[in-house]
Order: sequence, then C-alpha cells, then structure tokens
Amino acid sequence: MKTTSFVKRTIAWTVVAPVFAISSIAMAATWDKCGGCHNGKTAPDKAALQQKHKSADSFIKAGKATTNPMMKAFQNDADLKGAAGELGLK
Repeated sequence: MKTTSFVKRTIAWTVVAPVFAISSIAMAATWDKCGGCHNGKTAPDKAALQQKHKSADSFIKAGKATTNPMMKAFQNDADLKGAAGELGLK
C-alpha cells in the first residue's frame, strides 16, 4: 500500500513540477517584453501601471484599446494577461 501511494505522489510531482516551472518562466518572459519600454521614461513603469489599473480587466481593456503602434505586437490576450498577473492585478 505505501509503495503505491509513493508511486502516485512521485508521478504527480513529475507532472506538476514542470507545469509550475514552465508557467513561471512564461510569466517572467512577459514582463521582460514589457520592461524595455515600460521603464518610466518611454512608457509608464510597473508602479504607475499598478496605480492606474486596479483590476486585470481594466489593464487588459486599456492594453487592447491603445493606438500606440509600439503596443501592436503585444495586444494579445496571452501577453496582456501575463503582464496583468505580474503586476499583481486580479
């Protein structure tokens, strides 16, 4: 009985651990894309965006609505949701 439980836990962690690792890498990659311009000089920095947008929905809506040509490549759900998550917006 104990061996079966151990095997199940081992298999579960073998699946779960890479998922967490990949998701954290993907999230880090999102702000890496944003941080080049969102540095407080070219575009609002992280702190300014957190103050301006109190929810992920507000942030995503604004990101999709912007007409700034520099944002065109990042106006997709994956990038905007990832950035909202990194900003701590819910």
